Amino acid sequence: MNNHSISNSNIDLAIFESACPIGVKIVIEKLKQAGFKAYLVGGCVRDLLLKRIPHDFDVTTNATPNQVLDLFAHAIPTGIAHGTITVIEQGEQIEVTTFRSEGKYQDHRHPDFVEFVNDVKEDLARRDFTINAMAWDAQEGLIDPFKGQRDLQEGTVRAVRDPFERMSEDALRMFRAFRFAGRYQFEIEAKTKEAIDTLYPLAQNVAVERIVPEVEEILANSPQILDQMTLLLQPWIPQLNVCLHTQQNSIYHYTDVLHHTLDALSALQNKEPVCLWTLLLHDLGKPKVKQTYKGKDHFKKHEIESVKIAQEVTQKLKLPKKMSNEIFKLIALHDTFLKPTPQSFYWLHVDKDLNPEETKHLFAIQYGDIMAHSQHNRLKALESYACYDQSCQGILPMRTKDLLVNGNDLQKEFGLQGKEIGVILEQLLYEVVMQDRKMNRQEQLALVQVMLQGRKN
Repeated sequence: MNNHSISNSNIDLAIFESACPIGVKIVIEKLKQAGFKAYLVGGCVRDLLLKRIPHDFDVTTNATPNQVLDLFAHAIPTGIAHGTITVIEQGEQIEVTTFRSEGKYQDHRHPDFVEFVNDVKEDLARRDFTINAMAWDAQEGLIDPFKGQRDLQEGTVRAVRDPFERMSEDALRMFRAFRFAGRYQFEIEAKTKEAIDTLYPLAQNVAVERIVPEVEEILANSPQILDQMTLLLQPWIPQLNVCLHTQQNSIYHYTDVLHHTLDALSALQNKEPVCLWTLLLHDLGKPKVKQTYKGKDHFKKHEIESVKIAQEVTQKLKLPKKMSNEIFKLIALHDTFLKPTPQSFYWLHVDKDLNPEETKHLFAIQYGDIMAHSQHNRLKALESYACYDQSCQGILPMRTKDLLVNGNDLQKEFGLQGKEIGVILEQLLYEVVMQDRKMNRQEQLALVQVMLQGRKN
């Protein structure tokens, strides 16, 4: 277990005063002045105890939703059926939720009903993990009926009360358990892990729109924990579990396909979602194409199979179409390393249609992939071409629209018409790139003249 520095019994008031928005303080004070209880609750309490700045601050109260609406001039009934009102104070949107208990979760995601209660401890009892089941008030101090502070100190993610019941109620909690464990470098408590390992099929009840952000945070911050999530992710990416059991007996690799992928993600320096998903999916085709001869494993054309799998996965996960299309491009090219020549520049940007942003992503992915190999000899080739490519951008054109000569010029200067204009512009694009230097308009027109003269001859 890890030991984490937290306050012995309460939140550091100096951190609270500097971190808590003024609007939150006003909301709490107004509720108290009206005779209600009001506490900070959940994630913000957890992070304040860890001496971290919370991303947001939630308030819980024994005031009913209608009482909250009556009390605040600017309030929106965003989740009134479940007791949540969004109060706007000092430009801040603050979620204020009434203490509640919950009924059964028939769909493994949402309670059939909620019941408002008057005791904050009853409200905390319905929450997912002990580290999220704490409330705090500056006067009353920390309310921690399930020893969440102890688990923070010991570095443990533990379900509140019965873990099988907690995970069965809301299957998204299984993903959240790994996200918290990864974020804070905690261990998932044994019984909680056992519940996840038993109930993972319930994950199919969770909408992918809720799963994707959880997985993206794990990919960005703690990818190594994914080796414990292969069964949980099976409905969407069954190949992860196959990759976990696919060894790579090769001079280029030191581990199985999945752990190579996780090491590549750990080395990734660009945490944009398109890069994260590309690296996660880039080698999923390896098990299908694996061949062994002379005692060594080979994965020829694995990128082609990986693109096919990525097309299925991105559709299941409902990833944005634009991002998905880029993922396919990047996977197809991740194992291709170029020489610093204008031919390479033309091939990458014109033939393969990569724009500068996509090229930046490709280089980031290739770097992560190289660093997860047993040999880094490709790094020099990557750095050499990346440097060349960067020096060419803004100098060499990538599209016909980047040329200084357009269709009107071809019509006016050379009398070209119709489809011939497009053909000449495409040819001119190639010729200009091959010059490997910045050309002015007159030089490009002269190139056209030479091209047309060559056609006549």
